[in-house]
Amino acid sequence: MTNVASKGNLERAADGGDTRGTYLLTIRRVRFDRDEADSFRDYFRSVAVAGFDMLVVDGSPPEVFAAHGEAWRGSCRHAPVDPQFKYLNGKVNGIHTGVAISERERIILADDDIRYTPDDLRRMFALLADFEMVRPQNYLQPLPLWARTEAARMLINRAWIAEGDYPGTLGVRRSAMLRVGHYDGDVLFDNEEIVRHFRAQGAHVCYARDFFILKHPPAWRKWLEQRPRQAYEDFVMHAKTAFFTALPLALALVWLALGWRWALAFAALVAVGSVLVAARGLGDGAQRFFHARLCLYAPIWLVERVVSTYWAFYWRVAYGGYPFGNKLVAKGTGRAWRVGGNRGAAPNNSSKS
Repeated sequence: MTNVASKGNLERAADGGDTRGTYLLTIRRVRFDRDEADSFRDYFRSVAVAGFDMLVVDGSPPEVFAAHGEAWRGSCRHAPVDPQFKYLNGKVNGIHTGVAISERERIILADDDIRYTPDDLRRMFALLADFEMVRPQNYLQPLPLWARTEAARMLINRAWIAEGDYPGTLGVRRSAMLRVGHYDGDVLFDNEEIVRHFRAQGAHVCYARDFFILKHPPAWRKWLEQRPRQAYEDFVMHAKTAFFTALPLALALVWLALGWRWALAFAALVAVGSVLVAARGLGDGAQRFFHARLCLYAPIWLVERVVSTYWAFYWRVAYGGYPFGNKLVAKGTGRAWRVGGNRGAAPNNSSKS
């Protein structure tokens, strides 16, 4: 494996002095929203002030693309998706477009609900001197009810998965991205597919469990739409899917065999267990971003995921896939999940890297 840490000084020179890297945002909107565009413009300017080139690859229809271009004039580089990329997941097409036209070695990939502070940007820049990919963590603000439930899910993932929860942002080196080649873009769970692909190709990945980036929660309607999609993405995790599929069946079996009191005790045991698991996710500095009371929402997430799992089964059986924009995507995850998942990966404390 390449000793990437030794290349830090060369990359600083290649990055052109004070210009640190590229912040790449891929976006697609079916209609123009003036308030949202203005909010993005202010954020883009803060990214630029922190020393990053702001690059937006926009897959919106022509009239919306034009309105975005006018609203963001002077605050970012605004580019269309290169039509040579034809993956079913349009965000992947935007990422490949942005990487191809970026002029910087260090690139931040971020969903449209991610918000970096200047300190976050500096820390990501520094970590990319030593790693080819940096996978941080997210936290949510503000916290409506559904976001509290989502926060509990994030804590459970942090407790259960050594690498931590799945973030909506990554730091990558452009040279590494070009070296490892394209990852599977015909999947729903592209954020983790790219990580597994890097790992499978022997890239030096930092799982920064102590590095937290703000993520804005979706609106209620959007969150509701995402529930079966997340369950669909989890189908590759057979044990997890089997657990949520079997949970209501086990509860019904206990009720029929032993009565409602034992069924209530079984449900209480599962609920308490989920809270305790979520509490384990508060380590590595997470307690600074997740209040301990968020663990109490873990049982609500269990109920939501049970319903969503059966909902996702319906999509799989009835339609053979799940809608992504105006397309139907059959695969939640791709080839790198299996190959990359078999490679060992130790979590990193990025403050010590």
